Amino acid sequence: MKIKRVVLIGLFAAICFIGTAMHIPIALGGSNSMIHLGTTAIFIAAILIGKDAALAGAIGCALFDGMNPMFTAWVVPTFIVKGLTGYAAGKIAFAGNKKGNSMKQNILAFIVGGLVSLFGYFIVNWLVFVGFHTAMLKMITSLSTTALGVAITIPIAAAIKPIINKSGINLEA
Repeated sequence: MKIKRVVLIGLFAAICFIGTAMHIPIALGGSNSMIHLGTTAIFIAAILIGKDAALAGAIGCALFDGMNPMFTAWVVPTFIVKGLTGYAAGKIAFAGNKKGNSMKQNILAFIVGGLVSLFGYFIVNWLVFVGFHTAMLKMITSLSTTALGVAITIPIAAAIKPIINKSGINLEA
C-alpha cells in the first residue's frame, strides 16, 4: 500500500469517526439507534478518494462503535456495512473515469451507498439483534442518516470538487 493511500484512508477514517460521533441518540422499539454524520463523511470520502472510502468508512465508523459502550456489539457489523457503503459509493462516483466529478453520478453513488447501509443494517438488526418489527422501525434512523448525508454532501461536492480539481491536488492513491 502506498503511503499516500494510507494517509488518505487514515484522514478520512478520522473524519468518519468524528462524523459518527456527531449524532443524536434515539431509542426505537426498546433498542438504541442514532442519526449521525458518519454517512455524510463516507459520501465525501467517496467523491474524493473513490473506493478507498470503503476502508475509511469501515475503520472510522467501527472505531466509534468500539469506543461507545452503547454500540460495542456493532463493531463488526458496522465495519462490514459501512465498508460496503463506502465501496459502493466510491466505485460508482469514480466509474467511467468520472473521478467524483459528475453530480448525477455522485447522487446515484450516494443513493446506492445509502441503500447498502439501509439494507445491511436491516438484515443485521433483523437476524442478529432485534427481530423483524424493530428492524423495520430502526430503518427510520438509517433513512434519516442517509437523507441527511445526501443533502449535506451534494452542496459540499459542488463547492469543493471544482476547487480541488483547479488546484491540481491529486487525491488518487
